[in-house]
Amino acid sequence: MKNREGVRQSVHMTTAMDIAPDIAILLAQTWQNHSEESIDREAVCRIWAFDMGWFDMETSNRVRDNLVSAGWLDENSEGVRPGVEISAIEVPFGWLPTMRLLENPPILPKGISPISEAESVERVVPVDKSVESAPIDPASTHITNLLDQIASTSGLERKEVMRRAQRKRRALGPVTLWMTLLLVAREQQLPMRTLMQTISS
Repeated sequence: MKNREGVRQSVHMTTAMDIAPDIAILLAQTWQNHSEESIDREAVCRIWAFDMGWFDMETSNRVRDNLVSAGWLDENSEGVRPGVEISAIEVPFGWLPTMRLLENPPILPKGISPISEAESVERVVPVDKSVESAPIDPASTHITNLLDQIASTSGLERKEVMRRAQRKRRALGPVTLWMTLLLVAREQQLPMRTLMQTISS
């Protein structure tokens, strides 16, 4: 029975990846440390905007709502969680989301096995409210500007700057994205005073 369940999840996983691999990877990256938990609606947008540096908050809200409408995210009293099994999805090194797909995501077919309501009730783990209410690092609100500035000044592509910063985050552990972006800038011998003004304005 256990093996059959594993095969069932594997088939559903492959199908979800075939339909929209970018969306499946985005969900896996977002829920990598708590794949069976729900995340508060606003908290998931803060993860995308401030932790990952993918979008600004307005775009994050729109992406969340688009994924909910298309069935890729399930809503419940605790927030939102993936509508497909994501535990076996591998996130490619240096991966970044594709905005074009997220603006108009494909509808998740009913056969992709969204997590059932019964499973959701059993497996949802409440998000720590103290974490949700933690103050946002002011410097994090300038990540998009910082990324653009580093890319423009260094001559590197924006995607390459982010890839290097994310690599440093994985190597260093619990460190903010803006800090690793500054480390990338330092490696490129960019004027740090200007960049520091960007994150402190």
